Amino acid sequence: MILNAALRPYEETPGRRGRSIDASVNIEGRSYVFVTFRLNGFGDGILVPEPSESISRVQVRRQRDFAEAALMQLAGEKVGAVGAASDVGRTDGLWRSTCFEVFARLRDGRYAEFNISSSGEWAAYGFTGYRENMTNLAGPIRVIRAERTDYAFELEAMVSWTDWPFIERIGLSAVIEDIDGNLSYWALAHPPGKPDFHHPDSFALILPPPEPA
Repeated sequence: MILNAALRPYEETPGRRGRSIDASVNIEGRSYVFVTFRLNGFGDGILVPEPSESISRVQVRRQRDFAEAALMQLAGEKVGAVGAASDVGRTDGLWRSTCFEVFARLRDGRYAEFNISSSGEWAAYGFTGYRENMTNLAGPIRVIRAERTDYAFELEAMVSWTDWPFIERIGLSAVIEDIDGNLSYWALAHPPGKPDFHHPDSFALILPPPEPA
């Protein structure tokens, strides 16, 4: 199932008209989803963190290690534990610059927040209720593609979480930093008051109920 939606700016100003952000989530009942954000009309007026070579090197090395271990197991050889790379790139405070965010709410009211930077840095948090009892969730989040052209920027990432098959609502949002340092806030819906991506009204994508067994 692919869910498509358009993000709306918190405040529209004359100098920023013509900008838009489209997003999609590919969710198929697995323990991970693919999410894509496409920025149109921003040109070169926004700050986009560059990919981190150190994060990429570690991820490539871990992928190679897992592939080699799998081949050895298929050949009947004993293989020792391969170190996980679940925390590679984990960074707090990404929302202070250009950052893409995914929220997912479970049927019991718990929800998760995932922050994604084009640098490959990410964060994942779990909450028991509205901004309550924040904890770190296991990762990783992988930036698959971060491409910039004269007119658009597109980011695609894989977000891992064991509870994806059990969610009922999704929120998509973004914080965009202009080259002059100003921030704009984008979401599927904005509740009254200041920008608040955690607000229940921001979880605007509703998934169909699970089919009976």
